[in-house]
Amino acid sequence: MTKRKLALAVALATAGSVWMGAASAAEKTETMDSYELAPVDVEGQRPAAEEENALVSSTGGTGFLGTKDVMDVPFRQTNITQKAISQYDDGANPLPNALLMSPSVRTSTSTMYNDYSIRGFQMNAYQFKINGVPGLLTQMNTPSNFVERIEVISGPAIGIHGTESSESAGGSVNLVTKKAEYGKERITYKQTINGRGALGEIFDIGKRFGKNEQWGVRINAENIQGKTAVDREKMITRDFYVNLDHAGAKSTTNLFAGYRYSKNEEGQRYFAFDGTGANAYTGNRLPDPPSGRNNYSFNGAHFTMSTWTAVLNHEQQLSENWKAFLNAGYSYNLGSSYVMSTMSKLFMLNEDGDFQHSLWTNPLAFRNAYAQVGVRGSFDIGQVKNDMALAFDRDWYYVYRGYEQYGRYGNQVPVYGSVTGSLRDGIRTLVQNYDPATINGPIKSVETIYSGVSVTDTLTYGKASVLLGIHHHSVKATSYSNTSGYKDRKTVSSSANSPTYGIVYKPTEDVSLYANHSQSFDKGTAVGGGYMNTGTVLAPAKTKQNEIGVKYRKNGLSAGMSLFQIEQDRVMDVRYAGDPKDTRVMEGKHKLKGVELSVSGQIAPKWTLTGGLMHIATEQKTNTAYNGKNISGIADWSGMLAAEYTADAKTSAFLRMVYSGKAPIYANASKQLDVPAYVTFDLGATYKTTLGTVPTTFSLTAYNVLDKRYWMSRPTYNFGIQGYPRSFVLSMQMDI
Repeated sequence: MTKRKLALAVALATAGSVWMGAASAAEKTETMDSYELAPVDVEGQRPAAEEENALVSSTGGTGFLGTKDVMDVPFRQTNITQKAISQYDDGANPLPNALLMSPSVRTSTSTMYNDYSIRGFQMNAYQFKINGVPGLLTQMNTPSNFVERIEVISGPAIGIHGTESSESAGGSVNLVTKKAEYGKERITYKQTINGRGALGEIFDIGKRFGKNEQWGVRINAENIQGKTAVDREKMITRDFYVNLDHAGAKSTTNLFAGYRYSKNEEGQRYFAFDGTGANAYTGNRLPDPPSGRNNYSFNGAHFTMSTWTAVLNHEQQLSENWKAFLNAGYSYNLGSSYVMSTMSKLFMLNEDGDFQHSLWTNPLAFRNAYAQVGVRGSFDIGQVKNDMALAFDRDWYYVYRGYEQYGRYGNQVPVYGSVTGSLRDGIRTLVQNYDPATINGPIKSVETIYSGVSVTDTLTYGKASVLLGIHHHSVKATSYSNTSGYKDRKTVSSSANSPTYGIVYKPTEDVSLYANHSQSFDKGTAVGGGYMNTGTVLAPAKTKQNEIGVKYRKNGLSAGMSLFQIEQDRVMDVRYAGDPKDTRVMEGKHKLKGVELSVSGQIAPKWTLTGGLMHIATEQKTNTAYNGKNISGIADWSGMLAAEYTADAKTSAFLRMVYSGKAPIYANASKQLDVPAYVTFDLGATYKTTLGTVPTTFSLTAYNVLDKRYWMSRPTYNFGIQGYPRSFVLSMQMDI
């Protein structure tokens, strides 16, 4: 027990954050009414050390349901802490590395792209939310310096989050931004060096001010540039973010805004095995994986992205039990310079490792505006407590691709050359027909407007609670010709209902039993150019999930197990006999059945363990030759186990093992290849000291410490992705 003197400036706690779960338990305190109280001595228990220092936490945002304890929600949820984000930041793939704390997640990332999957469904940074607002980012790697924690929900989550422009049936990932801390002024400087000399300078400044510290400002900025662990590859990441928040007597407001610039040079890592004609693969197995240090990108290849982002969250108390909320955001992502092998991949030709492909330059941009308004509150019907939310939202999403080389709507020239090479010799030939810098663009290619209304109600009686939710959304998508711009456009409209049901029963405080059924729909599409059925309208693809599970938590140790089954309508490209092009069709279903296990907590006075294991069995149900076959790119097993040893208050070390099982890919319907299983190890150590009067932390981490050579797979793609080599990150952080 400890005795503390504290001057309280808060009372009347909010029922939880409404803006998509972006408030932690500490942040809930900030949303209370303010009163001046005399100082008072309070005796209490310090929070358990295992919770303060954990890689995953017990509470987090759950959309319309607010901030919840994971034991009280009817689905799999993993709340990844700042410690995990910082500990597994390798300078190139910070967020996917941290996402591995969830047993539902496996990564297929590179130094260019934030690629990962949840329960076998491919995702990337398009699916990231920032403070609950979707559609603000692109596939390119996202910095982590502004992120306080990551909230991961497994399975279709549109019913508890609302409309989003890049909804995924795999799950939901929400990035919660850093806010100024109460009672603490922060000035932190961090210096890093990683790869082959990429230097980083990172600043984190925070302060609260005003009466009762009702105002807070947090500034995060970084500059990282230099050579990565891959031969000849270079990267630049620069960003500046500001988070301003205010906690008034009856309202809370948070404004997050910033800019980032990213550039990757010669970062191509993707090899396709499903080419046709001259690009067909002739081998019966994958070539042996090359060293991760080898670079098979051509000289001059690069990808540049600039992003402007703003997010506003406001909550207004209407009465004792009801509040109104507003969540809004805007972003503009400009890929001003994109020179790569076409579709960022190379076609592998044989087991000797020969490859080839065309080159293209594909300027692109994404503009997104989002707004959501609603109310949430609680009321009782007899002995049943109801927590209800009603929300309306709209998302305006615009995609710009294409070229203006020969006038605004003139002929487009995406392909400008070719490249050949092998895994043994690297690039052999490089043919460039003209300077890609002469191509202008991009021009508008797709505009999509999403509208939605959502209702959720959680009914609690005794030891049981039931979640009932329904989301209705309508979509209007207009696509423009790649060659004629606004002169030729096609529009498709669709609408669908997505129900969500769940139940939680807690026979004891230590055990929680749950089950859920959830559904989601995509927007439906008009088939674009390059297909036999260009202009055909495809219906929205439906996804259904059923899940049951059990969670256990006692004495700082948490564990869980869940069984899930997911079924999704599928869109696929089929080449019919005699046709010169593919036909895009909605045909058949993908079926997945899986089991997840997880454990986290302090297992001994100086030892903390975090781990997860997932097994997925997949099947394609189709009238094509793929009927009964496994789904491309989904590993049968995946797992992560991290152990941390804290020797004393100054010194700690960790070891992490990441495992991915065998994954099938297809050269064609009659030729299945397998991406072999692999395991990698990460090893790190941290030492805290004082330089003069300045607290300083030194960290050294080795990723893939055994320098394993391996191929990664990517769900639904017939890819072999070159694994990342052994790399080191050395950092010094000073808390001034």
